[in-house]
Amino acid sequence: MTTSPAPPSAFRQILAHSATRNLAAGVLMIAVVGIAVAALFNILSETSWEDIRAAFGRIGIVNLAASVALTALSYLVLTGYDVLALRSIGRKVPYRTAALASFTSYIFSHNFGFAVLTGGLARYRIYRRKGLSLGEVAQVIALAGITFWFGVFLMLGIALIAIPGVFAQEGWQVPYRYQALGGSVILAGLVGYLVLLHFRAGRPVRLFGWSLVLPTVGLALGQFALAMIDITLATAALFVLVPGLDLASFPAVLVGYITAFVSGLITHAPGGVGVFEAVMLVALHDINRATLFAALLVYRFIYYLLPLAVGLILFALHEARGRHHQARATQPRNEKPA
Repeated sequence: MTTSPAPPSAFRQILAHSATRNLAAGVLMIAVVGIAVAALFNILSETSWEDIRAAFGRIGIVNLAASVALTALSYLVLTGYDVLALRSIGRKVPYRTAALASFTSYIFSHNFGFAVLTGGLARYRIYRRKGLSLGEVAQVIALAGITFWFGVFLMLGIALIAIPGVFAQEGWQVPYRYQALGGSVILAGLVGYLVLLHFRAGRPVRLFGWSLVLPTVGLALGQFALAMIDITLATAALFVLVPGLDLASFPAVLVGYITAFVSGLITHAPGGVGVFEAVMLVALHDINRATLFAALLVYRFIYYLLPLAVGLILFALHEARGRHHQARATQPRNEKPA
């Protein structure tokens, strides 16, 4: 299904409306980041900076190389979000275009927050040159978001059933029967979604004034698998930076990572700064805090800042190439006849 093209002014109106609507959220975000940073310093109050510096020295070259490789794989898998979304709405776009749109949009939204204004703008500027309308770009954004969130819910549901005391905190924990019940409800909801797709796949639904084409069951299962692989790789990129952890600790780190990452997304804090680190330190209280905090700082550079530099360069090159092609296309019309 295709939607009628929307003029660039329509997207600017949406951005302006989103900016106005998110002004209060921005103020709240600043307050939340301030509180998170204060909480972070409180959590680290008994940890000396000498211990943190020593922890940096224990992260070896092999650990750094493994983290970089896993980060690259995570972002490679992440490009599949847009590939599946484009297939779901029936648009054929070269993989390199989908990869660039996905990579830059997630890089910008991860680091700057407010995904509609940052990642959404990047996707629109890249996809519009391939003929996608505003409505189609909105569908890609929505379906990519659904892919991530369903992956989060699937892994969380499995963890709640498979790992008793998964959210235990220093003597306090949810009774397993309630924990398992919560996990069962989450998984039942996902099964219900697949049943819905069995009967309504390919049909558009109206959400907040937009038309969204539901994926097939096969594409939905691909979304689940893709998100699980992406989240696992992103967690592994941090896991290898913490010396001394064995594989038995990975499920706890995975659940802590999901909780911290989602907390950062909810607050719209740029890169989840402060929020991500504070939640990780609380969730993984059994790991030495100096060791974990040093790993978190290195991880922020590898997973956030390094890809951001690459993304900014790629996006700038794309914009420059687009302006060059546009100038060449309009040049003959501006020439005066001899």
